[in-house]
Amino acid sequence: MMYGEKYFLKEITCILTILIVGLFSTNCYGSLEILNVRHWSAPDHTRIVLDVDGEPSYEMTESKNLLVLNFKESSFHKSIPAKIIINRPGIKKMVFHHLDEDHVKIEFFLDQYQKVEVFKLKKFQDKPNRIVVDIILEQISKEEEKTTGQIPEFRKKKIIVIDPGHGGEDPGAVGKKHTYEKNVVLSISRELKRAINQMPGYRAVLTRDSDYYVSFAKRLQKAKDLGASLFISVHADAARNRSAKGSSVYCLSTGAASNEAAKLLARNENLSDILGGVPESEGNNESNQIIMNMFQTNTINLSKIYAGIVMKHLEMVNCLKYKSVQEAPFRVLKLPDIPAVLIETAYLSNLQEESLLKKSGFQKTLAVAISSSISEYLSGTAAAVQSEETFKKDDAAGKTDKKQKDEIATTYYRVKKGDTLFSVARNYNTKVAVLLGLNKLKLEDPLFVGRKIMVPANKTDHEENTGVAAIPPQTKPPGRKKSPKFYTVKKGDTLFLVAKNNSTTVHELLKINHMKMTDPLLYGLKIKLP
Repeated sequence: MMYGEKYFLKEITCILTILIVGLFSTNCYGSLEILNVRHWSAPDHTRIVLDVDGEPSYEMTESKNLLVLNFKESSFHKSIPAKIIINRPGIKKMVFHHLDEDHVKIEFFLDQYQKVEVFKLKKFQDKPNRIVVDIILEQISKEEEKTTGQIPEFRKKKIIVIDPGHGGEDPGAVGKKHTYEKNVVLSISRELKRAINQMPGYRAVLTRDSDYYVSFAKRLQKAKDLGASLFISVHADAARNRSAKGSSVYCLSTGAASNEAAKLLARNENLSDILGGVPESEGNNESNQIIMNMFQTNTINLSKIYAGIVMKHLEMVNCLKYKSVQEAPFRVLKLPDIPAVLIETAYLSNLQEESLLKKSGFQKTLAVAISSSISEYLSGTAAAVQSEETFKKDDAAGKTDKKQKDEIATTYYRVKKGDTLFSVARNYNTKVAVLLGLNKLKLEDPLFVGRKIMVPANKTDHEENTGVAAIPPQTKPPGRKKSPKFYTVKKGDTLFLVAKNNSTTVHELLKINHMKMTDPLLYGLKIKLP
């Protein structure tokens, strides 16, 4: 190779090196882009979320009513305006500055706040890297809270904590018609709150009452602080199979899930804290597992009793996905001493059920069904506990001797899947306290499938041996067609109550009478029963 050619190649190599270095310098220049800005307001804080396309690095300075974030080698997306007026609690506006070609600054103009927390969230699923600015609002002092007189008033009533799932950064399931789970379950929960508050002696409290995210720890702490009698987490299901439909009810499992579907559902729901943007310090607030296991044996049993009751009521409104209560390790149900269930109201991935979930009539019907189940459960549980205590006191005082106990003619019943002490007592026309006394049980003792328990002998031998009710004697000749049965609407009737009292569903009543959910149920109207 000649000298001139070598010189030429050296020149080319130098030029390529300069271009490559320049190329890399261009990539580094303005390497971080701030893509988007969102904000949410909760009762105790306002949240600003900045989406960024890489690992963010910034410097923060805070003075009176002003927070400043400085970013080097960064830029704003062209869709972000120079000023965003927010006017939410704790913050008035945000102003964006390009100080020079690779240096940007964001100013947060604050107002009447307690403190500011800024933290980063890593990229997760469809969420990009995020910078979260939480403006914590000034809290009402404990002394002021006491003077309001609300807490003593609460204590006089049974408190039901209703937990609308997801919210804010975490939309939950999304239907084909772009229906967000977080919005649907909030509407249902508000209807449920209204229905419960109309019941004498009950008071409902929501864990969130708008579109913002609440961490699992805060949801559970709210139930504990209020001394809740029951915790109900409201959700809407989704599946790849678009034909999947129906309502389902879940309880906490400290071990394995009921099935693979329940396991996957719990795994997805348990990611809500990450999607919702909860800092690690708050999200890792797990209770001591040994203490949890000690307390939760009783609590899970009580949860299952309620779950069985609410399933019975839901079946009158919608078909059931599963015929029995499901179990899975849901973080949102980890309450040591408060019965808790998670209700999947219907499937957003099913077009028909998505349409139903959006209708206020269906939401109200769901609310009536769930509130009725609460009344049945808590009045029944309270009565059972009171009767059990009375039974024990009388027994200890010698008021219930062996002869008195033996006066009850008894037989044996084999426990089937889905049975509860309440359902067995109802089927044998007796009280839970009687079953507890006959079998030397406590209310919290598990009712294992296949176990033989003593019951009053007011059933036929066929039912005793098989667990299936004997067919009553026919009162009409076989083959004779039954005439339609009609019911005259009375004052205070609702479709749900009529369906419940006549062992049918609202759907069947609507179908057989060619009615719509929005049609009025007029006093004196005769409606056909299935």
